[in-house]
Amino acid sequence: MNNYKIFGNKTVDIVIEMGLGACIAEWESLARKLSEDHGVLVYERAGINHSDKSDKARTPMNIAKELMNLLDEIPHYEKLVVIGHSQGGLYAAEFCGIYPEIVKGLILLDPLSIEDNRFKKELTAKELKKSGADKSKNFNVLETLTKFGMKGLVKKAMCQAPPFYYASFSEEQKEDILNSLVNITHLRTCREEYRLAHDDAVLSNMVSKDNYPDIPIILVTHSSEEAIKENMEFGRNSRPFAVRIEQLWQEIMKVYLGYSEKAIWIQAKKSTHYIHLTEPEIIVESLNKVERIY
Repeated sequence: MNNYKIFGNKTVDIVIEMGLGACIAEWESLARKLSEDHGVLVYERAGINHSDKSDKARTPMNIAKELMNLLDEIPHYEKLVVIGHSQGGLYAAEFCGIYPEIVKGLILLDPLSIEDNRFKKELTAKELKKSGADKSKNFNVLETLTKFGMKGLVKKAMCQAPPFYYASFSEEQKEDILNSLVNITHLRTCREEYRLAHDDAVLSNMVSKDNYPDIPIILVTHSSEEAIKENMEFGRNSRPFAVRIEQLWQEIMKVYLGYSEKAIWIQAKKSTHYIHLTEPEIIVESLNKVERIY
């Protein structure tokens, strides 16, 4: 059973598909802001945090179908706006491709795309490690430390990392997010989601851009200059290398602009990857654009 929360109007018209390993607590601030005018569904995918594990493979198609099953149990409007962040963007795009009849529009925040494997193909192993593009190793480390009884160390280290680096959270929210990072089922699910989101055979079965519904798509990507600065600071990389990684990242995300003639690109001015925490007003602007285009 999925753990979910509805904010505002109990009849849902906005669905949020969160990033890899994200918990409801991370999105509560934005959901409350949007709930002034909407019914907002935020849910944790199967195996994530408080949600029960699924026996189905963590493919984008299965995740999209599970979201539809959840929506079948929840009052919602005939047409929904789906918001997807990071890896959740891949799942949100697949959901809209499979169920276009209930979709008003798609908002993608710094999304993972089917071309994300370009990082692995176009960078050397050393460059890939320096780039920070490969997230799979993080979950291996967290699981190993947790298994060896180092939960306290993990929590202490991670409370300085995203999403905490970008926003303040209540103690309850903070504890919920940190507890997920020492939850073995959660960590293994994240690793499996990530693996299958980069499996070429799995990706080839997704709804292609040639067969995609002509729905409004608002693609929001991070500020290039801010991302370059962050890459140089935390990755300790040279500016030319950081610029190269940033150009590739933007290209990979912009593949979504070819999915629909109603696709629009917005670039954040002051945000890196956690746009929903640092520039929530962009999401409000994006919702308004969907309404105007639809």
